[in-house]
Amino acid sequence: MKNMRNVDHTHMREMNIALILEYLRREAPLSRTHLARLTGLNKATVTSLVRELLESHFVRENGSDPGDLGRPAIRLSLNPQAGYIIGAEVGVDFILVILTDFSGEVVWRRRETMPPYQRPEFVLDLLDVVLQDACQQAQAHGMRLLGLGLGVPGQVDGATGTLLFAPNLKWTDVRVKSRLQRKFNLPIVVANEAGLAALGESYFGAARGANFVLYVSAGVGLGGGIVLNRQVLPGAAGFAGEVGHMTMDPNGPRCNCGNFGCWETFVSQWAVFRRIREAVEGGRASSLSDACDNDWDRLTVPLVVEAARAGDAVAIAALAETGHFLGIGLANLINALNPERVVFGGALSLGHEFLMPSIRAEVEQRALRASREKTEVVVATYGDEASVMGGIATIFHRILSQPLGVTRAEAIAPHTAVRR
Repeated sequence: MKNMRNVDHTHMREMNIALILEYLRREAPLSRTHLARLTGLNKATVTSLVRELLESHFVRENGSDPGDLGRPAIRLSLNPQAGYIIGAEVGVDFILVILTDFSGEVVWRRRETMPPYQRPEFVLDLLDVVLQDACQQAQAHGMRLLGLGLGVPGQVDGATGTLLFAPNLKWTDVRVKSRLQRKFNLPIVVANEAGLAALGESYFGAARGANFVLYVSAGVGLGGGIVLNRQVLPGAAGFAGEVGHMTMDPNGPRCNCGNFGCWETFVSQWAVFRRIREAVEGGRASSLSDACDNDWDRLTVPLVVEAARAGDAVAIAALAETGHFLGIGLANLINALNPERVVFGGALSLGHEFLMPSIRAEVEQRALRASREKTEVVVATYGDEASVMGGIATIFHRILSQPLGVTRAEAIAPHTAVRR
């Protein structure tokens, strides 16, 4: 019974610390008195817990304000220098790694491009190199590393960090986390890139302040993530959010997943490129013919958006048609899920000014009014970096949810983060 009381006390203490950290994340700077009012904890408890957080460097004091009775009140906030977090994403043709401080401010980033459809060994070896550079950056700044959050496209077993099926990578059963764990002495989370992006936008971006969020990412493929109260909804098997593989037309184009007419075959970047190629081959003039020297494999989203902004009618029409199909799918999801906010991100969000009018028109026409009027459709703050920021957010959330474990055991000195 005594041991049980000790467990209950430790659990309660951790919950209270997590509560304090969450209020500081959302509303800092706050005094100890304000924290006591917001959390409902007594001042002695708040003072004790804040002392522990100051000693572990997760919280810092930021000067003072006049108190209720004229006494100065010390302001508290999260300490950006509490440690660095690594966020990473493996895409079909790129690797992106970002290093942030504890406030989410980016201090370093590196993007590596590569030909698509590479073997897992090649891609993960390249990822190792970039992650080692990130660890060296932390070491150069003398900062401890708090964890690594990695986003990958496809279905992920969250418990083992195994990428089970990634149709756009053409990978099956790749044990990503265990491989990384052999190289890096860090807490590591591997998750679906769209789910992470949803979390990143909820913590740091366009979905801040919303409790029920649907995130949709359009790029090489189409993925989605659902966040409720700043937690990604995993689904029964952990695969919720595979919205790109909803069937839009059973007689439509073949998808990389093996099905026909999936939503992503109508709204991915390849769908945009296909529309442009077909328009040019049908006799319409476009500056994109010269921009890619009639080699359509060289077409990129930035080239298309640049052409559209210059008034290229073919590029504008291709983006508008893609927005049309995006809007149809989003209207269906709004009817089914009734989210508070829909966030549109991914590589195609670079051309949001040409896509959003069509998206909003279809949502207006097809979503049920009661659901539509309660849903705001917005563009992601972080665009094609939302997943990496989600990797940051998932480690950040882990720390805020289980602060005692991190403060006592899991912050890794930068020079020990890479296993020798």
